[in-house]
Amino acid sequence: MANRKRGYYSTKLGGKVRTMHFSMNFWTNFTDLLEIPIERIGDIFQKGINLSTIRALIYSALLANDQENNNEIDYNVYTVGSWLDNMPAEKIEDIVSAMMESKILGNDLNVGIKRTVTKTTKKGK
Repeated sequence: MANRKRGYYSTKLGGKVRTMHFSMNFWTNFTDLLEIPIERIGDIFQKGINLSTIRALIYSALLANDQENNNEIDYNVYTVGSWLDNMPAEKIEDIVSAMMESKILGNDLNVGIKRTVTKTTKKGK
């Protein structure tokens, strides 16, 4: 299941397909885990994403989905970190991209993070 505009992204982690939800609950989990206010999120991403940020991002999104659906939570932030040892960099980039493409309350969730634009609307000469 990958409905990026609604904030969902699924991938195989820990031996099964798990869904991440980039939602209000995700942002709450993420900011609580990093112990920062929401208005500082842009600062974190503009300095470059480090390993603890990636781990916190994926853990928070998994946790949000499982909490919202009353699923058993059979992992912690360190378990997720172990799962990420085997994940290709391209997959992590795809997850970060899914977070930045998701929407909540009609607004982009990229909180000021600059996106890489790959399409153009200009016609060639």
